[in-house]
Formats: sequence, structure tokens, C-alpha cells
Amino acid sequence: MDQGGSTAHDLESVEAAERLLCEAALAGDVAALDALLADDLVFVNQFGHVLSKEDDLDLHRTGAFRLETLAFSAYRLSPIAPGVVLAVLRAEATGTAGGAPFEATLRFTRIWRQDPAGWRVASAHSTAIA
Repeated sequence: MDQGGSTAHDLESVEAAERLLCEAALAGDVAALDALLADDLVFVNQFGHVLSKEDDLDLHRTGAFRLETLAFSAYRLSPIAPGVVLAVLRAEATGTAGGAPFEATLRFTRIWRQDPAGWRVASAHSTAIA
């Protein structure tokens, strides 16, 4: 067992879930995103807005937010408690938001929590970086 009671398998599972999250976000796959986000998700975006799971899903569902490219890198996964893993990563993205094109380099922190359905994002925060 690693620190916090998480196993190496937990970290591998979260790493796989991160890949699925990237693919789902890039594809605008609302069903896949729904499965990967906890019902009680709290997401603070780079503008300081606090979004719920439904807020986040609605952006994809309505097409108000569309990604053209998305790449995650510079991962750091840390077990913080049994069934809870912190992910810190870099994201490079392009797309449209509210009809306007954007290009962004962001740092994300995400708290992944294991529940009976699998690993889900319970909390996320993003900030713009150079």
C-alpha cells in the first residue's frame, strides 16, 4: 500500500480515467463525461466561476463549449486517502467557447474519488499558465 492507503493499481486506474476524460471532453461525449464526473462535482474554472456537474455537462450538451484540440501532460498523481487521488496536470486546448475561438494553456488539479461506479472527479480547479 502506498501513502493514504491507495495502491499502485489505484494510480493506474486514475491514470486510465484521466485518458478517458480527455477523450470524452475532446469528443464532447456527454454520456462519457457524465460517467466520469461525480454527481456532487465542484469545478472552479480559470475565470473563478463555480460549476456543478450539470453546468459542465450543459456546456458540452448545448455546444456552448467545443474543443478542437486537447492534450494533457506533466501528470502528477498522489494518493491522499483510501479511494481518493489528487491529479495535477497541464492542459493545452483550442476550441470555441460561447462562439468565440480560444487557445489556452491551463494547470488543473482534480480530486478523483472511487465509488461503486468507478473513479469519478469530485473536485476540479483550473488556472491559466504561460
